[in-house]
Formats: sequence, structure tokens, C-alpha cells
Amino acid sequence: MSENTKVNMFVDADSIFFKVAYGATDTKDLRVGYDTFCRKMELEVTNKLINPFKDEEVLAPLYAVKGKNNYRKELSSDYKATRPELDQDIKDKLNFLHTYAVSKGAVPSDGMEADDLVSIWGHEARGKDEQYVICGIDKDLLQIPGNHYNYGKNTWSFIDDDTGNYNLMIQCLTGDNADNIKGLKGIGPKKAAKILEDVIGAADRWERVIKEWEDKDMPRYELEKSYKLLTMLTSWEDYERIKTYIHGKATVRKPNDVQKQDDKTESISGVSK
Repeated sequence: MSENTKVNMFVDADSIFFKVAYGATDTKDLRVGYDTFCRKMELEVTNKLINPFKDEEVLAPLYAVKGKNNYRKELSSDYKATRPELDQDIKDKLNFLHTYAVSKGAVPSDGMEADDLVSIWGHEARGKDEQYVICGIDKDLLQIPGNHYNYGKNTWSFIDDDTGNYNLMIQCLTGDNADNIKGLKGIGPKKAAKILEDVIGAADRWERVIKEWEDKDMPRYELEKSYKLLTMLTSWEDYERIKTYIHGKATVRKPNDVQKQDDKTESISGVSK
């Protein structure tokens, strides 16, 4: 008998809580709503990726949820600082769903965000040559190479390495208003895509992003901060590196600590100038 072939399903579950919470009236509704949503999502992935004629293929779902602390808030006190306060009723429902999900096996993403943990899992599976799918609705997840299922839109896509880098560079131009991450004024997704449309490769894209920030007279340290806040972790080593950086520097470098652009020999993306 052949050994089971695992198809990993890595889920950023935090957004599921919001979908379930706003339609629930009591704790029973919350439990049933969460379980039903997860079953439907797992069925969708099974129907898409599991061959019904291969009994040895099994779905292996793994859910990530918000944990304690978040290195991005250590990196920048402004991170998510502009989000409106939630009603207490919604907070209570979200807390209940979080506790319930963890009791059913969801993994808290202590020290980082749920999508970081999903990204690490995805890269680990890729390194082991295992099948996997990334499930979520956050645009940050589109940095991760592999199959993607957006459970909000019920759509599928595939992201390769180059597209993942492109998506990150787009965000470095636009910023992220929802998370209060600075970008360039007057540049939205369409204009950012126009800026990068003729640029091929990660190194050249990064240079174009730097030039756009310079042309707008925006300080390099702000770009560095946005880059670090926007970038998904890809490994536990990434996490250790960013924590070392934060603990070595109380905050992202201030303007008077930043060398002039001409003196920079290496970009934060690891691409030499």
C-alpha cells in the first residue's frame, strides 16, 4: 500500500473571524459559523487539488491565527495605529472565535502576524517539495509563491517568485493605508503598475522603487521602514534576523542616522548597488 501524499492547506484564519462574527448572534452561531466556513473552504480545496482516483492523497489543513505581540509594532509605533476602534460586541465575538479556533488546532502566530506564519509554512513545504495552497484574502499573501485560494472572492491563482517580488514592489510604491504604512503620495496600484511595467527582475525593480522615492524627495529611511513592514517572513531565520535588527536598534533609523544615498553600498533587499 502506498504512503499518503500530503496536500498542505495553509490558512490565514483571522479574516474568517470577521466574516463569521458579523453574522452571529450568540456563541452557538459563532461555533457553527466558523466550522461551516472551514468545511466549505476545505471542500473547495479538496475538489480542486485532490485527485478522487488517488486514495493516497490527503488534505492537511493548518490554520494560523493572531498571537501575542507583533514585531512590526516594535519596528514602528505607527503600525496599524490609525485603525478605528471596534465595537465591544465585535471584540468579544472575535476573542471567542480566536479561543475556539485554537482549541480546534489553530496555531497562534506569536511574535508575528498570521500571514507571516502562513508564509513560513509555505516556504518550508516548498523546500520539502510538498504540495501546498495558501488560503486567505490579504494582499500581503500574494508575495508567497505557490497556489492561492482567496476564500473571500472564491478565486484561484498561481504566484511565481517573480510575481511575488513584483507584488511587494507595488506595495513599496503605494504603501498600505489599512496598516498605516507609508507609500508615495498620489501613487495607487494602477500608477505603480505603470511605473514597473517595463522593469524586469527583482534588482531592477528595487532600483526603480528607490528612484521614485528619491524623485518625490522622500527619505530613504522611510522606504526602508515601509519595506520591512510590508515584507512577509519566509523562514524562522528571517524572524530571528528582524528581531536582532529591532533589538540592536530601538527604532528604524532616524533621518540623522541615515547615510547619504551615495554612500549606500547595499540595499535592504540584499541587492548590491
